[in-house]
Amino acid sequence: MRPTTPLLWIAGTPWDAIAGTEKQLATALAAHRDVIWADPPAPVLGDRAKGILPSRETVHPGVERLTVPVPPGATRPVVRLVAERILRRALLKMRSPSPGAVVVAGPMARFPRGAAGIRVFFVTDDWLAGAALMGLPAGRIRRCMEYNLREADLVVAVSPYLAAQLQQIVPGTEVMVLPNGCLTPSDGQAQTRRPGAALVGQLNERLDLEILQAVVASGTALTVIGPRTERDPAVGAGLDDLLSHNNVTWLGEMSAAAAAEQLETVTVGITPYSDTPFNRASFPLKTLDYLSAGLPVVATDLPAARWLNSGHILLEDGAEGFAAAVKRLANETPDPEQIRMRQQAAMEHSWGSRARDLLQAIEASAPAFTGDHFLITRFNLPTPGAESLVRAREGWLRERAGLFERYCLASVAAQTNPRFGWVIYFDPESPGWLREKISDWSAGGTFTPVFRASVNRAELLGDLRAVVQDSGQVPGEALITTNLDNDDGLATDFVDRLQRAAGETEPARAALYLPRGLILHGTSLYARTDRTNAFCSVVEPWEDALTCWNDWHTMLGRSMPVREVPGPPGWLQIVHGGNVSNRIRGRRTAPGPHRRSFPGLLDSALPASVLDQARELLLTLPRRAARDGLRSAVKTVLLRVAGKDGLDRVKELLRARAGMGSGER
Repeated sequence: MRPTTPLLWIAGTPWDAIAGTEKQLATALAAHRDVIWADPPAPVLGDRAKGILPSRETVHPGVERLTVPVPPGATRPVVRLVAERILRRALLKMRSPSPGAVVVAGPMARFPRGAAGIRVFFVTDDWLAGAALMGLPAGRIRRCMEYNLREADLVVAVSPYLAAQLQQIVPGTEVMVLPNGCLTPSDGQAQTRRPGAALVGQLNERLDLEILQAVVASGTALTVIGPRTERDPAVGAGLDDLLSHNNVTWLGEMSAAAAAEQLETVTVGITPYSDTPFNRASFPLKTLDYLSAGLPVVATDLPAARWLNSGHILLEDGAEGFAAAVKRLANETPDPEQIRMRQQAAMEHSWGSRARDLLQAIEASAPAFTGDHFLITRFNLPTPGAESLVRAREGWLRERAGLFERYCLASVAAQTNPRFGWVIYFDPESPGWLREKISDWSAGGTFTPVFRASVNRAELLGDLRAVVQDSGQVPGEALITTNLDNDDGLATDFVDRLQRAAGETEPARAALYLPRGLILHGTSLYARTDRTNAFCSVVEPWEDALTCWNDWHTMLGRSMPVREVPGPPGWLQIVHGGNVSNRIRGRRTAPGPHRRSFPGLLDSALPASVLDQARELLLTLPRRAARDGLRSAVKTVLLRVAGKDGLDRVKELLRARAGMGSGER
């Protein structure tokens, strides 16, 4: 049965351009799933725009093209922001039904904010190395790639070399290698072939002109198929000279099917690429197209050719050796059995097989949890009780803003799973300097600021629904809410581990905790197990949701089942002078094993000395255990006698009498 959810392909090249990797793969995907092909933004005064409004048209069975007109100069900084907004709004309006996957396949494109479906970042070339060749700014390409690599559920590259390059940009990225494919081979009758070589593809700086000149000088007839796209005048002069030879026939740009027919008239195909970073990362389409036509191939020794590991591909680097190999193969009598074997080898790399591999990878990347997930934070809401005394202290807000930026904001931005939202509540009376910071912090869409004097359950759920709807989506069936204090941090896989656990949770409503975490106090780092910690979450149906703010984080288990999510430390509490309730707990631990999970957050932490370890074992731990035991006993009694409100009043009285002394943290 054909899936009803389409695949949205945000293309790096227009549909009507040369049929390269993107178009060939999208066409093959259309045999299995409807594809919406979003052309790169079309300047309103150019030939691709069809009026001033977005347009849609069927361009291939199963493929519908979306063209979005934008102002001229869409690559310029200010106009680019306007163009991106126009494109994003057009994508949000046309997504009905919502796509099952969103593929970003261009150097300047980004995943739309709030995009539904599996996010696939498909990288066809080393765009950074080829920025000058494409006439695009390398800095902006890198920023787009870093963003997409972090946002993607699945990263795909066409060669192992390119996959390694992507892993250098964002370390730890898992990359699927999906090489280019080829069209299904035809009969390839041997009697229609005449001695000669063929070169297919764009004629530009990627070609080794010295090798091509040697091939032509050897007397081999050369058929050239493809457009000229060079930018360098020197390369243009070299191509002029090459194409002027009597034994060179230039047929210009042709459709893939027409080019395949021409390949059946020659006896060898050539891939004479220069040894450059861009070419080393690429996977030339032409090499497989030659095999599909039953041709032997002579290619320069680049990683993609070695990866194919085929006896039908001869690797040569020097101009003289390359030309000699081409001449020898061109003059060999075509062998029908060899033609069949080459075509059979090409069948293993057909575009159809590549499309099936990609769809399987997309299906395997489907998240365990398909609902909506929100981190929710009270930044400086007016709070009655003991906390109000701390928040009223001079300098508290500026100190908290610094901690938020240093730990909380940085750790949320580093999450490996981007499928969540973040709503932060601020006091409507927040000072101007804080409002400016809020504007800067939220500019990239990391969180949604909401200004309220207070927030009840109905208001909270209304705010969360509004965020979902503003992104062009509708709320799912399930909701996760996670409490996050503004001075705490998260491990990079916190959200991912939580959502995987939520997807496996059977009860209609459950509280989720990652019990293991870290506590940082100055240069000392402590490992702590807290089974009802403040990083609590609740997974439940949207309808009649209670959220994680329904009760104190230590008491959620009174009203719902509790599930602990095993694994390494998932959270980080910072003990400092402005804490409302945090204090040092746990045992000293070395920061080294945890730095990768908390990048940049543990820079101040140092390993404990032998003396520190002895002092902790003999003095600090026993004293802290006695203190915590006494606190717990007193708290339990007060809760039973006076309830939560009574306990708050006692805390407020004690803090007032202590003159806001911090005590042992």
